Parts: sequence; structure tokens; C-alpha cells
Amino acid sequence: MSSSDIFDVLNIKQKSSSPTLGTPTASKANKPQLTGMKRELYNLLGDNAAPVVIQGSNKFKDKLATNVKPSPWTLAEFQANEYVSLKHWVKGSKELIGSEPHDSQFRKYDVHLSIPEFTETEYQSFMTIPAKDPKDENGSEDKTKSTSNENRTKQEDDWNFEEIEYLFKLCKSYDLRWFVIYDRYEYNDTNRTLEELKGKFYEVTRNYFRWKKPDDPMLQTLNYSAQKEAQRKIYLERLLSRSAAEIAEEEALIIESRKFEMAAKKTLIERENLLRLLDSPQSDVSVAHYLTSNGMSQLYNTLLADKTRKRKIDSNNIPENPWMKQQNHFAQQRQQMQQMQQRKQEKETQEAANVVKSGPATTVTATSSSSTVPTSEVSNSSTAVSSPKKTKKQKLEMQTALKRKSESEYAEHLLQNFNKEERKALGVVAHGEKLTPGVFLRSTKVSTFKPALQNKVSSTLQELEIPARPVMPTLEVMQEYDSLVKKIVTLLDIKKQLDKLEAAKQITH
Repeated sequence: MSSSDIFDVLNIKQKSSSPTLGTPTASKANKPQLTGMKRELYNLLGDNAAPVVIQGSNKFKDKLATNVKPSPWTLAEFQANEYVSLKHWVKGSKELIGSEPHDSQFRKYDVHLSIPEFTETEYQSFMTIPAKDPKDENGSEDKTKSTSNENRTKQEDDWNFEEIEYLFKLCKSYDLRWFVIYDRYEYNDTNRTLEELKGKFYEVTRNYFRWKKPDDPMLQTLNYSAQKEAQRKIYLERLLSRSAAEIAEEEALIIESRKFEMAAKKTLIERENLLRLLDSPQSDVSVAHYLTSNGMSQLYNTLLADKTRKRKIDSNNIPENPWMKQQNHFAQQRQQMQQMQQRKQEKETQEAANVVKSGPATTVTATSSSSTVPTSEVSNSSTAVSSPKKTKKQKLEMQTALKRKSESEYAEHLLQNFNKEERKALGVVAHGEKLTPGVFLRSTKVSTFKPALQNKVSSTLQELEIPARPVMPTLEVMQEYDSLVKKIVTLLDIKKQLDKLEAAKQITH
């Protein structure tokens, strides 16, 4: 059945490829033959294209095309050790390898320890040699005790040469694997412990090498104490057989011991700090900063309020501060001087008031008796006293002026007993200008200018390799720095005026 028959059954009209009905259709191009589908099923598709590309595929891989000849392999014999010979496959022909068995390539890893071998006469000879002073070997007296104990065991044990030889053979066979040696050790039904076997082996080996090479430094490594090893194992068994309660108790004790250690360290540190504070200054430490008044007060406050000590100081036991005592004394003197000045002012005002009251009587008596007191002075004083009252602002200015005068007199009175060097050492300065209240830094009192001028001053200081702010702003440094800045500003102003004059000259010429 073709596709046209199916279209006729389904009553579907086929599309004609030509415009005229009578003309025969042109022969269609042959379609490519597709594999993987039967011909009847493919014909049912008609002119429609297949929904899936159908291509034939090979289920097997392509045959490997190579001309390389495979290399031959030979089952060759090799010698595993002096007793056993085995076979394995080796790459190469039989003629190339040969018929004789060869050594295994892993034979180089079959390395054994070199255990000393000796005869009975040699054994008797080096075991009878007295031991050297152990101080020459290790320089400790503990080894003298260990060697003396070992010498006692030499006399008390019942080892013979045959048993020693049997022990050394086992050590050589099992490469000093002591647990294996202890498991395989069977000699005339003797019961030897692992510590005894190791102790005897090291003892004989040490005597042997001492007999061969007395000055060998490796003799120090052949010391072994069986008693200490047995004691160590007993301690280890006790440690491993502890109960949970014992382990918890031990951990609690460890924590407590650590607390005690930390407290002891803390106490030692506090004690060191206290001794460092109470101790006199060392000779290699500079005490220049303690010469000033600020340094003395700072040292005293540090001794009293040291936070590292973390303890309260009894107020009754505080030592007297000599600097504060001197300051209190100065304050009392100042208060006394102020009181004296107030009394003097009150006395002067009282005398002026008395002069005003007795003014006319004095003038009459003066004219009648033609005394030496001139009337002009009396009239001047009367006019001065009888002047109009001052305002509050004038009174305040007068009070501040008197206060400044009294303070300057007080400062001069305090400093009159000190020369210039003592004033400099104590850091005492009498300020003429009014200071701002509170604490301030000297570096903040540096003269500042307009931004443009300040930038020029900063660049000039940078050229002179001088920092913008002094590193050590003492009074002398700040005074010199301030004078230098003012001189720089003056020079910049002069330079500015000079530039203007030169510019004016160029314009006129």
C-alpha cells in the first residue's frame, strides 16, 4: 500500500505540483537511502521529512591499527633471601634475562641491625673489666649509683654464656623488637621479665663496646635501668586504672594548682612593682624630669595612686607631701598679704574721710596763724575726695587692677628668695599677661595667622627642617619657637613689600 492509497481512503486531496492538470509531473530527485528503517514504513512518510535523523551506527569499536610488536615477558626465578627462591614475570626475553636466578630489587631494603658477636673467652674478658668513672662519660653522680647497682646485679644474677648467646641470637633475628623477643624467649624454663632481658642486653653491649672502643661517645646512649623501667610501668598502670571520680578530683586539683601559680606570679609582679617604686632611682636612669615641681608632684601621686598595686591605702598612714606643704604655706602667706592690703586700703579711705570732715577748720587756722601748710593742697585734696562717684565698670576695673598688682607683688615676694637658675629648675614663672583658666598645652599657644600666611610660614619651617609643632614644648622652646615664627612673618611681610616695589619699578620703567 502506497501513500496515495492511504490518502484516497482518508479522502484527502493531494496537492498538485504543476499548474495544469493534464501535464505530467516532473521526475523527482532520488532521495538518499536511509538505513535503520524498513522500506514500507519509510514510504508512509511521503513528502514529509523524517522527524528524527536516521543514520546507521556501528555498535563495535574500530579495530586498533598498530604496527608495534608486543614485548616478550618471561617467568624468571629470583632469590628472595638465602633460603627462599621464588618466580615472577620479568619484561624481556629468556635469552636476555638468563637462566640463573637474580637478586630481588627489594633486597636493598632488607637491612638488619648489627648486633655484636663474641666468643666465650671474649665475653669473660670484657665482663671482668672494671667500669670507668661515669663522670667521664656523662659528668653526673647519679650514674655512679646506677653503675654500682648494676655491679651488684652482676654478682647476684645467674646468667651464663649460653643464655647470653641465645638472647643475642633472638635480638638479631627479631631486630630488637623486645615484645616479640620476650614472647619467643624459652631457655631451660627460665622466667625472665622484659626489663631483665633489656637490662642484660644493654649491660653486655656496653661492656663490649667499652672493651672495643673505650673513648666512643655513643657509650652514653647504652645506659638502661631496669628498676626505673619497672617503676615507670607500675606508675602507668596506676594511671590507666583510675576511676572517673579520681580523674575528676585530679583535674580539680590541677585547676586549683594553676590558680595558685597565677596568684603567686601576680604577687611576685606586684612585689617587683612595689620594690621598683620604693627603691631609689638607679644611677643609669635620668632624674632630670623629677627636678621640676610638676615632676615631684607627679612622682608623689604615682607612689600613692599606683593602680598596679590594687590595694587601698590607709588615710592615716599617708606620708606628708613636702610640695603640698610648701604650697599651703605660700597660700597662707598670700592670704595674710591680701588681708594686710585690705586693712591698708580701709585705713587710707578712713583717713581721706577724716580730711574731708575737718577741711574748713584747717584752712582758717592756717590763714590766721600763717602756718607752713599751703591752702592749695588742702583744696586739692578736698576736691579729689569730693569728686563725683565712680560707675560699677570703673570700680570693677580698679578692683582687677589692684588684684593683679597684689598678685604680682605676691609672686615677686615669693620669688625674691630664688635666683634665676633656681626658678628655672623649679619651673616657676611670673606671667605678666592674663592666663586662661584651666589646664592647657603650651603647644596650643603657638601664634596662628590667616590661612594664606600660615601656609607660607609652614612651608618656610619645612624648608628649615623644623616641625610644625615642637617635639618637646618646654617654656624656653616655646618662647624661641614663637619668636622664630614672628620673625618669619616679618620677613614674609618685607618680601611682600619688596615684590610690590619691584613690580612698581618695572611698570614705571
